[in-house]
Amino acid sequence: MTVGSVLIANRGEIAVRIVRACRSLGLRSVAVYSDADRGARHVALADEAVRIGGAAAGESYLDIEAVVAAARAASADAVHPGYGFLAENARFAAACGEAGLTFVGPTPEVIARMGSKSAAKAAAEQAGVAVVPGYHGAAQDDAKLAAEAGRVGFPLMIKASAGGGGRGMRRVDRAEDFPDALAMARGEARAAFGDDAMLLERFVDRGRHVEVQVLADRHGNVVHLFDRDCSIQRSNQKLVEEAPAPNLPAATRRAMLDQSVTLARHIGYRGAGTVEFIYDAAADRAWFLEMNTRLQVEHPVTEMVTGIDLVAWQLRIAAGEKLGFGQDDLRCTGHAVEARIAAEDPAAGYRPQTGAVVGYDEPSGDGIRVDSGIAAGSVVTPYYDSMLAKVIAHGPDREAARRRLRTALSDLRVDGVRTNRAFLVEVLDLAAFRDGRHDTGLLAEAFPGGWTAPPVTGRALGEAALAYCLAGAATNEPGAPPSRALGAWRVTEPAGRPGSSHLQVAVDGAAPQTVTVSGRGPARRVERAGEVLLDAAAPALGGGVLAYAEAGRRYRTRLTLAADRIWLPTGAEVAFLVPGTGGQGDRGGAGNDGRIRAPMPGRLVEVRVAVGDPVAAGQTVAVVEAMKLFQELKAPAAGTVAAVRGRAGEPVDADTVLIEIDLPSQEAP
Repeated sequence: MTVGSVLIANRGEIAVRIVRACRSLGLRSVAVYSDADRGARHVALADEAVRIGGAAAGESYLDIEAVVAAARAASADAVHPGYGFLAENARFAAACGEAGLTFVGPTPEVIARMGSKSAAKAAAEQAGVAVVPGYHGAAQDDAKLAAEAGRVGFPLMIKASAGGGGRGMRRVDRAEDFPDALAMARGEARAAFGDDAMLLERFVDRGRHVEVQVLADRHGNVVHLFDRDCSIQRSNQKLVEEAPAPNLPAATRRAMLDQSVTLARHIGYRGAGTVEFIYDAAADRAWFLEMNTRLQVEHPVTEMVTGIDLVAWQLRIAAGEKLGFGQDDLRCTGHAVEARIAAEDPAAGYRPQTGAVVGYDEPSGDGIRVDSGIAAGSVVTPYYDSMLAKVIAHGPDREAARRRLRTALSDLRVDGVRTNRAFLVEVLDLAAFRDGRHDTGLLAEAFPGGWTAPPVTGRALGEAALAYCLAGAATNEPGAPPSRALGAWRVTEPAGRPGSSHLQVAVDGAAPQTVTVSGRGPARRVERAGEVLLDAAAPALGGGVLAYAEAGRRYRTRLTLAADRIWLPTGAEVAFLVPGTGGQGDRGGAGNDGRIRAPMPGRLVEVRVAVGDPVAAGQTVAVVEAMKLFQELKAPAAGTVAAVRGRAGEPVDADTVLIEIDLPSQEAP
């Protein structure tokens, strides 16, 4: 068959990645986009782009008829689904075939079989692959699942049979918690996959998530491209991945590689796929978990250690080519580590973030690769997954790769929305990760009370204030900030003495503080409550770089300035406020006044209380969905529900008051 043009049924960084693979093969690329992605990077890079619907995924990227119609209208020969959305949808693969389009991936039958975690476990058992003990039967009523949970024993995992990406998944430690956890998992599964069938698995304490990349053509050739470790996870979502898996016994590694090839042959697989295992290091045992019948987010680490372009080979296999290599031709060279950059605030419970990217700068250097779907000016919306980019580092050994990735993350700039970049740097420095002795429980163990962002230093705050005033000076208003309404007030200059600019400053939404910048010309002093933060000589601001001298040393700091805000190299946001208005505060969640607000734009999925109901401290009163994740909103203290201001199914804006609770008086008797 002939493939000359490819429609990319996806968005973001994976769509950009596929565009580049098409270009390397001389293929024409066709992007699709929703109303929210009209100005997205993948749209600008593709040879052609077709609008497929509204902002919500269900109105665009998940609309099979719209995607197929776009492919036919653009005269595409093939459709590459990427990952997520329709990538593992058997009906979509079949619809492509019925429309005369080549689907870049396995057959609809294989997708359906392996896309069901239950059916996949049955296939693995038939192929002689050991599976995790549990329940994956057809009976799905709540009573049956509760009974099976008792048989499997606690702790256990509830998983969506059609799921992936950590959605529709809950750990349950006690029988009494099972009904609520099952309801939540079912709700997430219905919202994300349109299917609430569940399975149960024994929870492997301190397990490692190890997976094997396979590649198969249409002519019966199957190879593995070695293994990856994806054990650094939060809420069952991968954050850091690496290849090969560290500290894995040779015999165990070989068994997983061989079993993965055997399974792929058994089901008649074609294209790129991943066989996932849970590995119990203490017992040196590995069990099959599932098979992903698509490209994985973490595929770059495999590409870095093998030199094989997986996306290009997906396209070549779809066109009918034979693999150009056998198993004995493949080598795993060096080590690669990847970190996922997400628009979320780890210091605020990993709350998803939205807004415009006002500054963006990618790292570079030996062994560094960045797969990104954003640029300066991109807008992060609440409609899709929060992942923005991936930073990958390759080195001759694991420690070299880790160090390179750490440096690259420190050099990455994504300003305008908060990200998990600083958190990832700290994760790479954890002793258990450095030693390669980590497991899926590492993050919960390392940050039991949640992660706290490192404090902004006095020098960094002083640099932000100095840059702010220098930017104002560039408007020919000495000492004035860029906008008159932003809150600096200036003391005049009697008797020839330099005046001062007094700035109300809030760092990452905290309570405001006053910072004073005095002097002008070749000398500026920045103070806070009598503390000297900077005594800068010859300060200059140009191209987003602040340069100055102090005590015989020269400093250069790259900052991003946008109206009343400055973003520091650490990613911290410094806001300059109108005096008396207070800081931005911590948006969303439950306040001390008993008002429970939406933590981000999204959809109110469930309201669990009514007016007059008594509630206990920590009780879940509502559930909000945003960026495909569910967030439980809890009562801050015991009280009585005074008002319910939202209905299930309705869209909500960030900071919208959803529920009001009358709290007991905090006054002393």
